[in-house]
Amino acid sequence: MKNPFSLNPVALRELRQLVRSKIITVGLALFPGLLFVFTMLAVSNAMSDKPPEELAFGDGLGSGPFTTASVLTGIVAMLGIPFFAAIKTILETKRESAGLEFTTALTPANIVGGRIAATAILSGAAVAMAMPFFIFAYLLRGIRLQDVFLVPFCLFASGLAIFSLSLAIACRKGPVALRIIATVLLFFMALMMGNIPFIAFGMSRLAEPPPALEVASWFAVSLAAVVLFFRAYCAALLAPPHVDGERPFRRVVFALFLLSAPLAYFYDLEAWSMGWTFVSGALMLQSAMSPRDIPRAASGAAPRGIFRRLISYPFTTGAAPGLLFSSAILAVAAAFFCKDASLDTACTFWASIAEVTFPPILVGALLRRVKASPKAYRNATCIMVALLILVTLVSIMAATDAIGNHTGDMLPCNFRGIASYPQEHFGTYGILLALSLVIIAFSSVLSFRKYKRPQ
Repeated sequence: MKNPFSLNPVALRELRQLVRSKIITVGLALFPGLLFVFTMLAVSNAMSDKPPEELAFGDGLGSGPFTTASVLTGIVAMLGIPFFAAIKTILETKRESAGLEFTTALTPANIVGGRIAATAILSGAAVAMAMPFFIFAYLLRGIRLQDVFLVPFCLFASGLAIFSLSLAIACRKGPVALRIIATVLLFFMALMMGNIPFIAFGMSRLAEPPPALEVASWFAVSLAAVVLFFRAYCAALLAPPHVDGERPFRRVVFALFLLSAPLAYFYDLEAWSMGWTFVSGALMLQSAMSPRDIPRAASGAAPRGIFRRLISYPFTTGAAPGLLFSSAILAVAAAFFCKDASLDTACTFWASIAEVTFPPILVGALLRRVKASPKAYRNATCIMVALLILVTLVSIMAATDAIGNHTGDMLPCNFRGIASYPQEHFGTYGILLALSLVIIAFSSVLSFRKYKRPQ
């Protein structure tokens, strides 16, 4: 029986390596000294600008030292430690220097969770070193007591979320262009995953707590959502091709979707809809350009009943199940968004989705039909992103006075044109949206026929 108080072996290994690192050791040793020096400089600078009577009976001197401690702690907890750990992960995930944990019975979730836990412990130690200086700033007056604890917690939560994002980029394989694309997509996905827990505000506003509790609850729920999301995402990236590695990730996404949906009514349903629309759209683009088919292990573990297979199928690893899964979430989120929206807003919304998603869905389906190599998918993804950037630049140029007379408003794939003529563009992009749905349905049916336990 596993000891619930035992430390993850990967976390223990990471902590040992981080502690033995000269950069971390020297940095943590110098960090309190730097805090002391800059805090004293901030105090002396504040004292030099005020007369003695204002020092005794004024608002206090805590603002400058508090800001200094916050900036230095933020640099260490949000930039230094997360990016050092991420670079270390990138170097270790290379084939020639892979760690021994990749050859053991540890699951990818254990490996990712151990790295996150080790970084959390190290970031927590850095924040704990800075706490005396936050308390010192409070004793100088001018700082609220709740900010002394709220700001360090927010810095710790933001740093851990940044590391989770960096770890997801480090676990992704492929050329530099694809990593940059993944970075942009994952950044916005993390941003949306952080906005989804606005429900914490909605729940807390019912009891009207102080603002500090609202901010703390938002950061806590956001941190939990981001860490759970990217832990499952990284585990799916590290899973071998023959394993049903995407199923746990999609279960986590679906669980977050279900948990946040009912509570969104208490705060902002529109923000919830837009957040999940972006998350599901990004997942759809990744699934559309994925060459992966349903692995044999997933087919071997498929339920025998037809209804149970229908429910289990969208969570299965593969491009077609991924498209179906993300399409279902996108449809629900978009339905809530367009429920109270005007006709023009709904047309603009669906036209933009069709414009961005149709090319990857079509090209990915064609490449899977001819069983193209993974390199072909990478090249196609780079070309599509380059075209999307080019079209966006053309749209921006069309919105300037350089073109004149609004001649660029009706250019194909023009975001400004969609906003100016939503119903006209939806007449064109609605056809592409319908074709995307046909491709997804056709691919899902063909793939589902193979998703059955061998006799």
